[in-house]
Amino acid sequence: MLEHVREALPHSSEPDERPLLGGRYRLDEVLGRGGMATVHRAHDLLLERDVAVKVFPAVLDGTDEILRNRAEIRVLATLSHPGLVTLHDAGTVHGDDGSEQVYLVMELVEGPTLAERLRDGPLDVEQTARVGRDVAEALATVHEQDIVHRDIKPANMLLTSAGALDATRGGADPAVKLADFGIARLAGATRLTMTGMTLGTMSYLSPEQATGSELGPASDVYGLGLVLLECVTGRPAFTGTMAEVATARLIAAPDVPVDLDPRLGDLLSRMTRMAPHERPDAREVARELSAILAVASGETLVLPAAESPTVASPSLESPDTPSRPRRWARPALVGGAVVLLLGGTLLVGQLAADGQTPAAPPSYPTVDGPLGESLTQLQESVEP
Repeated sequence: MLEHVREALPHSSEPDERPLLGGRYRLDEVLGRGGMATVHRAHDLLLERDVAVKVFPAVLDGTDEILRNRAEIRVLATLSHPGLVTLHDAGTVHGDDGSEQVYLVMELVEGPTLAERLRDGPLDVEQTARVGRDVAEALATVHEQDIVHRDIKPANMLLTSAGALDATRGGADPAVKLADFGIARLAGATRLTMTGMTLGTMSYLSPEQATGSELGPASDVYGLGLVLLECVTGRPAFTGTMAEVATARLIAAPDVPVDLDPRLGDLLSRMTRMAPHERPDAREVARELSAILAVASGETLVLPAAESPTVASPSLESPDTPSRPRRWARPALVGGAVVLLLGGTLLVGQLAADGQTPAAPPSYPTVDGPLGESLTQLQESVEP
């Protein structure tokens, strides 16, 4: 299906046998190969720039594969964010047998995948927070378009360079870009697969994915939580056979190391809760990871200014807030009673010493219980 053009190589009399797509994109070495597509490094002869070309297998028109490929094109065309791999172009090669071969032309990200980086060992807290922040910010944009990625995993996260996660790296550009929307779909949309078939990489599935339930943005947040756990531990959160990996997340949440940075550990615990509604959204995840990075780098994190209330209230509690028991109320009352009682005693004693007829005894506050009885006896003992 890929056209071979016999064109002489520069400074060579030999014809160029490399495939040419759409008369424009010359394919070079393979950058990655998966079950659904192969990604090539390529050169755009029109704009004279290097790109990445994702080539899907040739399939007959009308099949689920063609529908899924076209769906990915539509998804990528609606998204724009620095943390997402940019779609430049797309096309189709038609075969004589009625088959079609779809290809996507995307920006070329020079760095390795996160999966390749993790083979060298785990990341530290700051590096992990940087990965999570960049991906969470990209996911927030995706989710705002009611799109669920459904395949969050290290192999779909591309580092912008080999040293992108270095602590000394500055600038606002993301260190990681999210790629591969091949099985993404609108939240709640009809699946493009056979009924009951689960799509996504098993190690990073959310509980709702494992059970074939309807998916929402919280599923991507769960997957990102598992990826970040793997970043700091150096190993997947769930291991074992395919069946064991699939069922483990239905029994309990993954273990978060107790010696992990408490801020990051708390966030990862919330991201990987079994109930989707108990997880933070991607925007909240990005904010919390940004705060962790700010503390690690000594930067000042600028938070959105809170709106000033239109009417100042002297009360520290709103009327709707249930009143809490005031532990100081009874001791204060008893203390006041004792002060009044002793003051009255001194007054009576002073009047008696001056030979004056004391006025009627003062009345004292009533205190219930044994303490009240003791105060009454004390009062009676000092009356003239």
